[in-house]
Amino acid sequence: MINWGAVIIGFILSIILGGIFAVIIPVWGGILGLILAGMAVGYMVGGEPLNGAVNGALAGIFGAIVLSLLLLIAGTIILGIIGFAAATLTSLFILAGFVGVMLLMAVGGLIGAVIKDEPEIVT
Repeated sequence: MINWGAVIIGFILSIILGGIFAVIIPVWGGILGLILAGMAVGYMVGGEPLNGAVNGALAGIFGAIVLSLLLLIAGTIILGIIGFAAATLTSLFILAGFVGVMLLMAVGGLIGAVIKDEPEIVT
């Protein structure tokens, strides 16, 4: 089951942690930030590892989509039609790369759910 509160928090954490760690550790920082954000989502969700992975993947997808939309808006405001064209091309690459972001966040969510290891009680 999807926990939308955890997905939204994970989306925000993916932007914040990805940005902070990318500055601190230039090559691997962004990847580390995404995995840690996915782990936070998986830990918040708990239950089965697949549940944590699905919620983490959703947080990663939202992050990539919002980032590309913000890039389109900012590019259009700053540079007009040329900025829109450049932002559109860049957004296409970001949306093509969101599969990687989704997989990293899913792995993090899986690890977070395994760390919490809270079995669901079926009545």
